[in-house]
Amino acid sequence: MFLLALGATSLASAFDLRSRRIPNAIPGGLLLCVLVLTAAGLHPLGWGHAAWGIVAATLITLPLFRLGWLGGGDTKLMIALGPALGLIPFLAFFVATTLFGGALALRARRHGEKELAYAPAMLLGLLALLPLQWLQG
Repeated sequence: MFLLALGATSLASAFDLRSRRIPNAIPGGLLLCVLVLTAAGLHPLGWGHAAWGIVAATLITLPLFRLGWLGGGDTKLMIALGPALGLIPFLAFFVATTLFGGALALRARRHGEKELAYAPAMLLGLLALLPLQWLQG
């Protein structure tokens, strides 16, 4: 499931860097794959963790979207990542993503850029979880 999330976020990052947009097919496809794999019993965490992951992702990201701190594509991608990761890994991912996003925002500001592609921060946040994935087996 982690590799699926990593692949979708990598693809979203490429689009976001190029056009500052994340096509709906990426978070939609990720969410659909997660739901199908969970229904097939192939999600390593199961329905409970997937459900808590999507609830946490929604409760955290929708207010940020409403405040204008996250774009729509970023919000949809994070909500799709919630059930893929599960509750605790999503929370760790969100903290790491926020830190990377802040660093990328400072860099963008220093270079006079007015827009920030946030999907690369999400990709870095996921990569920061790699050691946790290896520990889980």
